[in-house]
Amino acid sequence: MKTTLYLMLMSALLIGCAKTKGIVFCEGISPAGDGVNCGKKFEDGELTALIASDNPFGVKTISVRIYEIKNNKTEQIEAIPVEVKPEARAATVNLAFYAGGKYVVRAMTGNVLIGENQLEIVER
Repeated sequence: MKTTLYLMLMSALLIGCAKTKGIVFCEGISPAGDGVNCGKKFEDGELTALIASDNPFGVKTISVRIYEIKNNKTEQIEAIPVEVKPEARAATVNLAFYAGGKYVVRAMTGNVLIGENQLEIVER
């Protein structure tokens, strides 16, 4: 019994500490392909989302879904199809945010979540 409990605890710790991929928001991309001025809080305007996956996408199109968080509710406001190579593990997409607020961006292959992240937009 103690051994089983110990193994379950260690498995949970390893899974929780594993390096995960997801979405990073940046003001642009360098010629080397790295994000420039990345973060979670930006002024209104255009951003670039860098999407990274642990596994190849396995499809030709992924969906980037944008949700607005308002009054403790999350509502999808846009879905953007992004063409990718099936063997690729990374993609970029340009996003435009012109209204202040908090948002969640999710990258999906069908109904499978590749990654998600939140950001805040401040109006100028």
